[in-house]
Amino acid sequence: MKKSVKSEIYRMLHPKLTLLITSVSRSGRPNVMTCAWATPVSEEPPLLLICLGKGGYTSRLIKETKEFAVNIPTVKLMKAIRICGSKTGKDCDKAKLAGLSYEPAKKIKAPLIKECAGHLECRLFREMDGGECNIFIGKVLRASADRRYFKSIWLESAKVPLHAGGEHFSYPVNL
Repeated sequence: MKKSVKSEIYRMLHPKLTLLITSVSRSGRPNVMTCAWATPVSEEPPLLLICLGKGGYTSRLIKETKEFAVNIPTVKLMKAIRICGSKTGKDCDKAKLAGLSYEPAKKIKAPLIKECAGHLECRLFREMDGGECNIFIGKVLRASADRRYFKSIWLESAKVPLHAGGEHFSYPVNL
């Protein structure tokens, strides 16, 4: 007999690709946060969805500037992923604490994370209420990737971390 698992929906839908979302304030102060709630929603136009906490600093910056970048880290950045997922950019420079380098994006003011394997530069297409989260749908204006990882099946060579819920991660293996 199956029991109701409403409270376990979150866990049932994991693991998820772990990402670093970058944003910038109107005054030009950059920010980075860890995010696992993201998915493509359309190829034409290219749209992707991210869900961020309503009270978060990154949500506020995206609402202000109408843009963000999605950066795809490898497992080599696990320490940075944990730091960027456990602190607020309102109070500190998370990139500096995590040993990450910002580099300019080509189509948006929000920076990219230099150490990441891939980047998606997004302009806010739509914002929706998602319970305790803001749902941001971004139109991808530019995608770029480190060709070492994106020649073939990129997950095999990039070794990207998968968020398994809470503070737990898993990693793809070559079969």
